[in-house]
Amino acid sequence: MSTGLRVPRRCLGVRVRRVSGDLVLGVDDDGLELTDVAKLIYESADGRNRVADIADIVAAAYEADVTEVRDDVAEFLDVLVDRGVVEWTGEEPLR
Repeated sequence: MSTGLRVPRRCLGVRVRRVSGDLVLGVDDDGLELTDVAKLIYESADGRNRVADIADIVAAAYEADVTEVRDDVAEFLDVLVDRGVVEWTGEEPLR
């Protein structure tokens, strides 16, 4: 499966709190604080955006080259999957 075509979505049941503009996710007995780029990636994982779409969103928001952020976005989403706050819903065809 091509990394850019995978579709992530936030998992149900994860406690989410907004603290001073940042997000704090309740993961097991731990808290995971998301700021800036991490928060944008998490919020964009809505079950509709592919990894490539989220990389485009991040690149546009931070005026960065999408090819430079794509791998970082995919890697961070994998971390969120490992932590149980995001899951892969499948692969979407190119639009």
